[in-house]
Amino acid sequence: MKRSLALIFVGMAGILWASSGVAVQDFFTHSEKTAMELTNIRMCAAGLILIIIGSRRKNFRLSLEILNKEPRFWLDVVIYGIIGVMFMQFTYFQGISIGGAAATTVICYSCPAMVVIWESFYHKKFPKLGEILAVIFAMIGVFLLVTGGNPTKLLVPMGCVLWSLASGVTFAFSTIYPKHLFAKKIDPLFLTGAGMFIGGLSTFFLIDNRSWQPFFGAEVIFDVIWIIIFGTVGAFLSFNAGLKFLTPEEAAITVTTEPAASVIISWLVFGTKFGLIESLGIILVLLAIIMPSIVKK
Repeated sequence: MKRSLALIFVGMAGILWASSGVAVQDFFTHSEKTAMELTNIRMCAAGLILIIIGSRRKNFRLSLEILNKEPRFWLDVVIYGIIGVMFMQFTYFQGISIGGAAATTVICYSCPAMVVIWESFYHKKFPKLGEILAVIFAMIGVFLLVTGGNPTKLLVPMGCVLWSLASGVTFAFSTIYPKHLFAKKIDPLFLTGAGMFIGGLSTFFLIDNRSWQPFFGAEVIFDVIWIIIFGTVGAFLSFNAGLKFLTPEEAAITVTTEPAASVIISWLVFGTKFGLIESLGIILVLLAIIMPSIVKK
């Protein structure tokens, strides 16, 4: 029963993250605010909420004790929060503002292929068959989505492609970098909350207008609340709740709900459509995410 519920929780997290991307796209159609300004309020508010929720957990308090005993690890938390989390959110929002939630999310999910390439290079080892297929499928899938199979034209704006790939790179960084902190028994919820809040604070140095009042306008307040409460806090809590009962392979397969749901929700809300070749590209990217798990089994 726990495993079944865990699959539902992780799958729901993917859907909530996808809905957040669609809400971001709707936000930009009604607001003049920039991607960095949206990153500011999302990360500060969501990070603070996660810290308040997590502070009641024993593991949260133990994480503080570990970091206070070894203060040098606070620098790692700061690096994770700014480079890993903040830039991942900012580049993702930038991609959506240019090319929409569906294309941005799918391109961003070439991230697992980036992780495979980095791990192989860093550890000087040849990737496994499933990992090789993941890289191939991801590269072909993104190519088909972006060009429709014709390399002489782009169906997705180049700005969206570049920002989405940048988001994938920072996504990969945020996946790899904190491994040594987890090995030290740092609570993932603590790291997520603290990283978000620290990353959010850093954005105050990158924006001119620091007022949050425009985010509470009638046309955008629903989007902002959805992005913060459901698309961030709810998604991370749901993912963490399910993750502890699943194997990494099961979690990887279930989390493909995000790019799939992003395409479906974008179609329902904005009428976003993809041709046969682009749809094949999306399917290949989804296969790239789960391929290592399939081959391993």
